[in-house]
Amino acid sequence: MCRKLNYFLFFVLTLVLTGSLGAGGTDPGTAHLKHLWTFEDGTCNDLLGDADGVFNGENIVVEGGDLVNYPNPTSGTADSWVDLPGEVLELNLYDEIAVAAWFTPNPANSQWETLWFFGNDGNGAGTGSDGFAFQPRRADNKARTWVTTGSWSGPYSNEDGVDDVGNNYNNEGELYYVVCQINNLADQGQLMMYHNADLIGTTDLKSDVAAGKDNQIENISQNFARFCHSCYSGDQPWLGNLHEIMIFDKALSDDEVMYLFDAGVNGFPPITSVKNKDAKLPQAFSLSQNYPNPFNPTTNITFTLKQKEAVKLTVHDVMGKQVATLLDETRNPGEYTIAFDAKGLISGVYYYRLQTKGQEATKKMVLMR
Repeated sequence: MCRKLNYFLFFVLTLVLTGSLGAGGTDPGTAHLKHLWTFEDGTCNDLLGDADGVFNGENIVVEGGDLVNYPNPTSGTADSWVDLPGEVLELNLYDEIAVAAWFTPNPANSQWETLWFFGNDGNGAGTGSDGFAFQPRRADNKARTWVTTGSWSGPYSNEDGVDDVGNNYNNEGELYYVVCQINNLADQGQLMMYHNADLIGTTDLKSDVAAGKDNQIENISQNFARFCHSCYSGDQPWLGNLHEIMIFDKALSDDEVMYLFDAGVNGFPPITSVKNKDAKLPQAFSLSQNYPNPFNPTTNITFTLKQKEAVKLTVHDVMGKQVATLLDETRNPGEYTIAFDAKGLISGVYYYRLQTKGQEATKKMVLMR
């Protein structure tokens, strides 16, 4: 954990010195965050869904809150990775996809190493590969995210990808943040890659039915998903520390990508909004008293949901007039804490109301300036 903290402190200091900290951004919210692996609980469990990871090999472990892949001490090469259930992820059912990851590489990477790969690698041959992947280190000295799907017969030539030409994200001790995503513009998929919140490039996902090329989200195979694995036979797994990885079922805006960058490793979502799926879920709908109360000008409001449902949290004055909407979206079961900033409101009594389709609760709070 100390190693990870040092990376993060260096990252924050760099932002402060360059004037980038707090540069803005838009909170993407958690409604579209479908899968999250932080490794903070010592496992490769998916904290939001059921796509838990399984270790494959002896040299990949969770250590200090990171997924760490070491070289085999006997051979000196990489031979381990994490398998995930592609049939649980079901990425081919999404209209859009965004995969965001924080990682620090081992400079021993030297071939076509892949940080994550969702799909099917054609049994290692590349033929008939239907997948979406990100390679931070390639032998051609560039980073690349790519999509390849369709009933084609030749390896590699079917790919549509975005390259960071001249850059492979493989510097020792350096912390990297990358977002790879597919948006849907007029039914035409477009692949995009961001590095440290900067847009690297975009490319259209193309189809050529006659040639067996049909690079669209719905054709991404559910065969498997992997972290730190090679794509094809002969390629070695990726070595290094994977700090965090998340999957959204939408493409993120530039401002949302920046928001996640500013939040840092494990900085999004707020810890109170994510519960390990193995933890005991709330047995009832509830709304807690805000804290602190009285407050000036900020306070926190905590509530629990028994099931996934649309929820709305609003604030009203003593006359019943709504003065703020704090939340209006669908949330998974769990406990949530929402901050309320009463800036611009006068001292007095206010009421906060939590509403779902079948239940409602209201409590009183006091703003005292």
